[in-house]
Amino acid sequence: MNQLKGIITAIDSALDISLVTVAAAGDSFSALIIDTPQTAAYLRPGQEIIMVFKETEMSLAKNLSGSLSLRNRFAATIQAIETGKILTSVYLNFKGQLLCAIITTRSAQELQLAVGEAVVGLVKSNEISLMQATL
Repeated sequence: MNQLKGIITAIDSALDISLVTVAAAGDSFSALIIDTPQTAAYLRPGQEIIMVFKETEMSLAKNLSGSLSLRNRFAATIQAIETGKILTSVYLNFKGQLLCAIITTRSAQELQLAVGEAVVGLVKSNEISLMQATL
């Protein structure tokens, strides 16, 4: 499970859902969660949290250009690649933090991924969960 520490910078809520903006390692991320500041006390600007997302929920891109509806994009460098018959684990260095994307081996081959190469990690807002950071 991927984890990134961050600080909540903004919260937009309607009914029982919130779009939470999080600053992490100098980048801005969004998490769409089924909670509001009224139902979860940790949802407040300035609160330190941990963003959590599955390795299988991260996509990778090379030479990404144009517009996407996907809000969470971050530059990273490939640190290691473990190739299996069906799935490939791609380990990324995101500003000193290790993240993993599990993609199909076919996709990894088509992208011609290599250690040391720059890529863009992509995660949909609804795939990120938030946990209150413990002291």
